[in-house]
Amino acid sequence: MDSGKGTIGREAQRRSWADIPADIISVVVGRLPSVEDRARLRSVCQAWRAAARLHRPPPPLPLLVLSNLAFSGFCVDGAMAETRRIPLPVEAASAGDLRCVGSCEGWLAVVRQKKARYLGDGACFLVNPFSREVINLPPPFVSTHLVDVYTRSLPIINGSGVVDCTIHAAQYVMSFCKVILSSPPGSGSAYTVAAISVHRNGAKLALWRPGMTSWCICYGGCISKFSDVAFYQGKFYILSKLTTNLFAFEITEDDCRMMVSRVERCVTELPQVKDSYGQRWNMVEWHGKLLLVVRYIGGSEGWHNICKVSVFMVDVSTNPFRFTEINSLDGDCIFISPCSSMSFPACQYDGIEDDLVYFIDGYLFPAKNGPPFDRFVYNMRDCTLAPFAADISDDNFRAPDGRLMSPTWFFPSE
Repeated sequence: MDSGKGTIGREAQRRSWADIPADIISVVVGRLPSVEDRARLRSVCQAWRAAARLHRPPPPLPLLVLSNLAFSGFCVDGAMAETRRIPLPVEAASAGDLRCVGSCEGWLAVVRQKKARYLGDGACFLVNPFSREVINLPPPFVSTHLVDVYTRSLPIINGSGVVDCTIHAAQYVMSFCKVILSSPPGSGSAYTVAAISVHRNGAKLALWRPGMTSWCICYGGCISKFSDVAFYQGKFYILSKLTTNLFAFEITEDDCRMMVSRVERCVTELPQVKDSYGQRWNMVEWHGKLLLVVRYIGGSEGWHNICKVSVFMVDVSTNPFRFTEINSLDGDCIFISPCSSMSFPACQYDGIEDDLVYFIDGYLFPAKNGPPFDRFVYNMRDCTLAPFAADISDDNFRAPDGRLMSPTWFFPSE
């Protein structure tokens, strides 16, 4: 018997970690909510990496990208983990002059700022921090294309004014504050990049698709007064901050190039709240539906003076658009930041409370000496507000020169 036990022990010692059955590895992957822990598991050996690909676990918990391109992970208990750096490709290795201005399912949109801010941004690219893939976008500054300029002026249907769109503009200077994608690169469908630029108090919309050598630049009154932007059902929507009017942009291919073909003002009617003097809006797609998250402001600055938070489901098939207030996200949560907003299936993890809206509340271009970003969470079930991410130092939201930098929620795809 002793001899037999010794043989079994020696056989066990000869087995490697690669011999662990793939179904067990799959179970382990599903119990790792952190994208970093999943990356560590895949790095053990090729067999574990292959087993992890066979399993479709819930999406990893979101990360918050701070001003220095450090990441803070959202934890199961609702707290934020200690900040840490993730090694990035050479293009994003030096964070001193970089700003993260958006994210889309595992990809970050990053701009490199010129030394003099009035000169705008010097470069723009998409980067996947985990695959380390980089997609360079056309630079948002002077174009080298002085010929083949193509311009279209579009009247706003059901509204007043026009939107002017130009490809291969002779000269433009832009400073991107928010970049969104219609879908992530490599998803199998053609994707469009939309960037909002605010430079010297003038706002422009820049559009790009793979294969283009410059941006399609659009400007007009409905763009200059924007509050938020989103892609939904093949259209690009921009929300006015002066009214609750939505403007829908239809984008088509025109002579092998992308161009806006139609702009329509979509009238909206939101309910008013007593003692509220202002509103702030964000658009989020949730299970194929467009949601409008509204904060009604009353009193002085700060989240303590929010009168009410409402979440509306928008019916874009009617005119005016119909709003239906909802009080549940069916097991999901919503994460909102100035540059990125998204819903998340919280019900797939034990310990994460659902029907919550997490806000990193601030402006896309905050003042240098302005107050720190408000961080709070709204509970849709009991309509209460509470502080959130208080353990993150305010210094993490500032650039080396003291300027506030908009943080970005990042939703890894692996």
